[in-house]
Amino acid sequence: MKLNLNKEIYSLEATQKAAYRFIDRITILIKPADEEWLCEIEPIAGHEDKFNDHIADFKRELLDQQLRKQIKEETQDVRNLILAYTFSRTGLQG
Repeated sequence: MKLNLNKEIYSLEATQKAAYRFIDRITILIKPADEEWLCEIEPIAGHEDKFNDHIADFKRELLDQQLRKQIKEETQDVRNLILAYTFSRTGLQG
C-alpha cells in the first residue's frame, strides 16, 4: 500500500516517529516525492489480518506526532524562560 503525505502538513520527523511506533506490526518506507512523503507500507508476517486497522492507527499516530512537534515549537520560548528562571534560583551558577 502507498500513502502520500503532504510535506507542508506532515514533517519528516513526525512521519518517522509515527512509523517507529508501528515497527512491530507494519514496515513503512518513507521516500521524498516532490511536495510529498511517499510511504510504502507492508504488513509484518503474522499481522496481515489487521493491516487496515494498523494503517488507521498509523494515520492517527501521525497526526498526534505532528501536533506534538508543533506544540513543542510553539512553547519552546516559554519552556526555556521557565528553565532559565528555575536554574537562576538554584545557586548553581559558576
